[in-house]
Amino acid sequence: MVLGLVDEAGEIAEKVKNWFATRTATSRNSTVTTWPPELGDVLWYTSVLANFLGLSPDNVAQRKLDELADRQHLAVLGGSGDNR
Repeated sequence: MVLGLVDEAGEIAEKVKNWFATRTATSRNSTVTTWPPELGDVLWYTSVLANFLGLSPDNVAQRKLDELADRQHLAVLGGSGDNR
């Protein structure tokens, strides 16, 4: 499941890389229209992995939204790392 998730995320990264390489409106539109299936694959693998780990995909998503809201409130949305 993890390898499938990484593979699908890599496909999205490849599309972004190609768009940045050409930087045209046509290439962007072509790239964006092919994203929904890839994003759906990422969501599917994420949901399956969460279920495998005994987690609810909805709860995982809500926890992230809550975490981001807290960071926004504390004005620490930027940066990197687990402890902001």
